[in-house]
Amino acid sequence: MLGVIDDQKLAHKKKLMQALQKYLPQIAVEYCSELLMLYKLHLHIEVARKDRLGDYSPHLGKGNRISINHNLNPYDFLITFIHELAHHVTHQKHGPNHQSHGAEWKQAFKDCMRPTVMLGFFPPDIAAPLIKHMQKPKYTHSGDIALMKALSKYNVHTKTDQVLVSDLPEGTVFWFQQKQFRKLQKLRTYVLCEALTSGKRYKIHGLCAVNLVSKT
Repeated sequence: MLGVIDDQKLAHKKKLMQALQKYLPQIAVEYCSELLMLYKLHLHIEVARKDRLGDYSPHLGKGNRISINHNLNPYDFLITFIHELAHHVTHQKHGPNHQSHGAEWKQAFKDCMRPTVMLGFFPPDIAAPLIKHMQKPKYTHSGDIALMKALSKYNVHTKTDQVLVSDLPEGTVFWFQQKQFRKLQKLRTYVLCEALTSGKRYKIHGLCAVNLVSKT
């Protein structure tokens, strides 16, 4: 991608690869390091943010910056990396006068994601829903239940005794945030549930991992 590079750039590439190998699939580390160098991007690893997985900030004359949450699994990190890279590519081509996740960004996202799929950076169980998602990408892939379920299998912190709310039969009682809920109805991204103590109804994300209430 970079062609022949001098010793200084080679040393920089090695530092990037060493830093990124903690967060990316090993097979994608060199590729993403070269993308950062090619586009002269600064990557910041951030603490977990509830409202976003990553972001992009253009800075004229100071370099462009993307940030990604530190707690994503390698494949989720890679998708988020490409998502933010697409923002930079769109900004380079169209300047600031475009919708953040409009048609220009969607096309850039498709173009940037295509090589990662073709190069086999994703296992088949993620690649299949990812390809489908990329047909009409949205502002975040976290709303795609099929893709997020595939990605969740690679979360190292997932407990084996937990299940996803979306996978529970209606009427199942479970623990969530130290309270007992009953699953009422599956919506799209969320599930309508009832708190047993108060009778109040809440929408819980279908990908929340919960514990079943033990039957005695």
